[in-house]
Amino acid sequence: MQQPTLHPQTIGFLQQLAANNNRPWFNDHKDQWLEIKAEFDTFVQYLIDQMQQVDPTLTGLTAKNSVYRIYRDTRFSADKTPYKTHIACFLSSWGPKNSGVPGYYVQIGCDNAYGLEGMCDLGGGIFMPSPQALAAIRQEIFYCPDEFLAIINDKTYRHYFGDTFFTSKKLQRVPQGYPADWPHADLLKYKDYCSNHTLDESLVGSPEMADAVLDVWRASLPLNKFLQRAMEEVK
Repeated sequence: MQQPTLHPQTIGFLQQLAANNNRPWFNDHKDQWLEIKAEFDTFVQYLIDQMQQVDPTLTGLTAKNSVYRIYRDTRFSADKTPYKTHIACFLSSWGPKNSGVPGYYVQIGCDNAYGLEGMCDLGGGIFMPSPQALAAIRQEIFYCPDEFLAIINDKTYRHYFGDTFFTSKKLQRVPQGYPADWPHADLLKYKDYCSNHTLDESLVGSPEMADAVLDVWRASLPLNKFLQRAMEEVK
């Protein structure tokens, strides 16, 4: 199967949207957005088809139920701009639209609401798990430290993700119930266990992008499998 590419104006459109985040501008450029969205959906479906071969928990996903809407939920936000300035998808391990579970993410655009800094950020792991899920993950790390360390110290993993996790918050102290002098106690302080990589902007829209995304996601597969196992009883 020929690898799909993204619309060449994807980043340019999102940058313009960031400068003109209002309904009149968006409506005037909606045809362009629909073209960009259609090509992104095709791109994501290809990624899903490939990843399902190595991670069966993604079975049943489609681009339609994995790609986020462009429209912001402004009900509880002081920021009333109507549109997101990025396009993104999340491949959830346990069903479409399921958040707080292990999965694979890619975001293209100039919105860094969660601290993402590039124009194309992607990775795997888990973001904002429930308290029960987070407790299960920490317990699994504590019980299986050698296995977890082997995953995050792997050469390929380190190449893409470095030596830390992307997280919304990291505790100052070891969580209650764990010994503060445990040699790997720092690993228990994370609130999220996300593997994050910033892709070179020049790859966006190129024929090489699909392989680049898949390489990153496959590098996160061992971490995702560990998290999936840890959460089996709380999913």
